[in-house]
Amino acid sequence: MKKILLLFTIISSVLSLSAQQDPQFSHNRFINPALNPGAVGIKPNHHCFDVLARQQWMGFEGKPTTALLSYNGSFPSNNLGFGGVFVYDQIGLEQNIFLKGSAAYHFNLAGGKLGVGVDLGFITKQISGNINAASMTDPAIANLAGARSMNFDLGFGVFYHKNRKMYFGVSGLKLIPQKIDWVSVTPMLRAHSYITGGYYQEINPDWYLIPSFLVKTDLSSAQIDVNLTAEYKQFLWGGLSYRYTDAIVANIGIKHKGVSYGLAYDFTTSNLRNPGNFERFDRFSPEGQRLYSVKSNNRSYGAVELYVGYCFIKPNKPNFPWYVDPLLPFDLR
Repeated sequence: MKKILLLFTIISSVLSLSAQQDPQFSHNRFINPALNPGAVGIKPNHHCFDVLARQQWMGFEGKPTTALLSYNGSFPSNNLGFGGVFVYDQIGLEQNIFLKGSAAYHFNLAGGKLGVGVDLGFITKQISGNINAASMTDPAIANLAGARSMNFDLGFGVFYHKNRKMYFGVSGLKLIPQKIDWVSVTPMLRAHSYITGGYYQEINPDWYLIPSFLVKTDLSSAQIDVNLTAEYKQFLWGGLSYRYTDAIVANIGIKHKGVSYGLAYDFTTSNLRNPGNFERFDRFSPEGQRLYSVKSNNRSYGAVELYVGYCFIKPNKPNFPWYVDPLLPFDLR
C-alpha cells in the first residue's frame, strides 16, 4: 500500500492535469478489463458482464453521452483470459465507436495472479448532424459534414490482482500511430496510458475500506481520479471520488442475487458549473428563416452514471482418483 501511495504522489507531482481524453467513467474500479487487457479473466472461474451508461455535463448542448458493454472470462486450466469491449461515445456532432477483443495470459505470483494481455479492434469516428458555424462557406467546415474514419486499435497491459487484498495495473491503448481521415481535417489518434490501483483494508469480517485511484494520460495532459469506498458484507457499498480540477463524485451500490447495481453522480467543481458567456447570434436561410441561435446559458449540472454487472462463477471440476458405487461389492478404479 505504501508503494502504491508513493507512486500516486510522484505521478501527481509530475503530470499536468487537465483535459478529458478517452470516454470518462466514474465506476472505474469495476471495469478494469475494459481499460487494461492484462485484467481480462484475472479472477479464476469468473465470466463477467459489465454495462455502463453515462450522461456527462448535463445542461450543455452536445453533452457527452457514453455507453459501455464488456465481457471477460477465465479459463484456469490454460491460464488464459478472453474478453471483448464495445463503447459508444457521442460528444456534440462527433460519434465514436470502439470495438475490440482482448486476451491475457496469467502467472501465479505472490499469492495472486499477474496478467499480461493485448487487445485488438477498431475505432470509428464520424461527424453527423447539422454543423452550425459562423462561416459555413469555409471548405474545411463544409467538408466535415458526414465525414467518417475507421482506424485500428492496439493495446497492451499488465495487471496484478490478489483477491480481496489489492490490485495494480499499467496499460497503453491506441498504440498504433494513425491519422483520422475527415477529408478536410486529419487529426492524429493519440496513445493513452492508464495506471490503476486499489487496496482492500479489512476493518472487521463485515466491513472493508477500499482506497483506489486511476491515472489517465496521453502524455500531453492527464487526469487523476482517487476514490474511497466503504463496503458492507460484499453486497452494499458507498463512497466518494475526487477527479482533479473537474468533479467530486458520490457513488452507491448494492449486490442482489449476484447482480451488482451502481449509481454515481458527479458534482462539477470546474468553471463549467458556471453559466457560459457565449456571444448570441442568429443564422438565417436564404429564404429568411432563422436556422439556429447560439445560447448563452450553457453550464454543467454534473453527470450521472449507471452501472450493472454480473459474474457467473463456474465451479471447479471434482478431481476424484476413483469412484465408488455403494451398490456394488467392489470399487471402480
